Parts: sequence; structure tokens; C-alpha cells
Amino acid sequence: MTTQTSMPIQALRNSVRLSDPHTLAALGRAGAPLLGLADGDRPITLPATAEHLLVATGAGGGTTTLLRTLTAQALALGASVDLIDPGGAGHHWARDLPGVRYLDRIAAIHDHLLVSVASLQDGTSSWDGGWPGRRVMVIEHLGTVAYGLREYWSQTRPETQLDEAPGVEALGVLLASGPAFGIQVFAGNPRVGLPGLGAVPVAQVFPTRVLALGGAALWQRVAPEAWAVPPSSLVPGRMHLVASQQVTAFQALYLSDAEARAFARGVIEPGAPQ
Repeated sequence: MTTQTSMPIQALRNSVRLSDPHTLAALGRAGAPLLGLADGDRPITLPATAEHLLVATGAGGGTTTLLRTLTAQALALGASVDLIDPGGAGHHWARDLPGVRYLDRIAAIHDHLLVSVASLQDGTSSWDGGWPGRRVMVIEHLGTVAYGLREYWSQTRPETQLDEAPGVEALGVLLASGPAFGIQVFAGNPRVGLPGLGAVPVAQVFPTRVLALGGAALWQRVAPEAWAVPPSSLVPGRMHLVASQQVTAFQALYLSDAEARAFARGVIEPGAPQ
């Protein structure tokens, strides 16, 4: 893997916000959610395909902020969103938005995952590859959700002798097969391994990964193919994209809760004067 650094990391902008003309120009040109800007204000966007995204950061690295920003853009592009936010602490901004199914209780998350897998198995998918009709499943903390699903099953079905909780197995099926049916996962901060998938490499399930404020242990777990760990930065929103055998430093787009709500509803239009 190569590390793409055509300019020093210090040359990146220290913030990328809607109030900046270069940000609005980049959003106006993007046909997919904008992660942020790299050197020379080069837009960094998600792939057009429904491949999954993993955001893995150290504490305070911006996982919730980036997921909020990408979720708002996915809604604006016409996707529906299943927002899995255990405890309801991370994404109040999206609770009652059109196109959002907000799930903050483990019991409801468990049932929803099983229903989602059943819908894949019946083979009735009309997704045509675009953003309209796509389902984006946003999981604030993948490891916490998996732990909660296991605890829920052990407490509600203690008599069963299953090797794995059904909710975790369903999550594994969605991670493995979802993209072919237009189900794309934006996930944050797994603990160890991928729920329901055993020892499958992270890169195989999440071809697109974003890392920030992490040391060698985080890189080894999430992006072991990187031959060198890029230097961390204390600038809020400074991140690295790992995709297509490259590591690219960028400054993440920041949307506040209010901006995310407005953008998702089309109140803020990319490219329009503010």
C-alpha cells in the first residue's frame, strides 16, 4: 500500500464547513456523500457503490460527527436510513426526519435486524444501484451493538443453546450480503473482530475505512495492509481514508446537528449561496 501525501499534512485546511465557498463547491460537484477535503481542496467522497464504511478513531476522534455528516448527505441523496443508536445518545438530530427509522433499544434493534435479513432471503429487491432506494444502516458503535444483542438474547432466551445470538448472526449476514441488495452500513468503532463474521478480515467487509487519533494498535486491527502508520494530528476532524490500496489524509466535513437536519431535508442546497 502507498501513502498518498502530495502535500504535507499541515497544508490541509483546519476546518471544512458549510459556510466555506470551497466546501459548497465540492458538495455541488459530489454525486456521493462528501467525506471532506484533501490537499488542494480535492474532494474526498464515498464510492458510488454500496460498499460498507467503517470509521475507527480514538476517543474524541470524530466518529459521531462524521457519521452524522454522511447520514445527512445520504438522506439528501434519496436514501432511507436505519439509524441504530443504542441508548439514544449520539443522533438525536435525526429522530423524526422523513426516511429515518430510529432504533435506540436493543430489543427493537434485534427484531429489525432479523426482519431485514428475512427481506433479503425472500429475494424481492428492486434497488437499481443509485442512492434513491438504497438503505443505509448507520451503527454508532458496532462493538456495543453486538455486545447488547448477545446480552439481550442471553437474558430473554437463557434456555437456548445457540453458538451465537440471532441478532449478531443477522448483523453478520447484512455485513456480508447487504451491498448486493442496496443495504450499506456506515459503522463506527468496533471492539475486536466483526460481529457474526468470525475472523474475516476487516478490509474484506469494509473496503472503505476512515481512521483518526489512533496509534499502531488501531491501524493494525483496522488497516493492517498499511505499511506505515501516518502521524496523528490534534486538529479536530483530521482523518485518514484507507481505500483502493492508498492512505489519504483529509479534513472531514463538519455539520452541526442543526446543519445536518437542514441538509437532510434539502433546506441547505449544495452550491446555493448562503
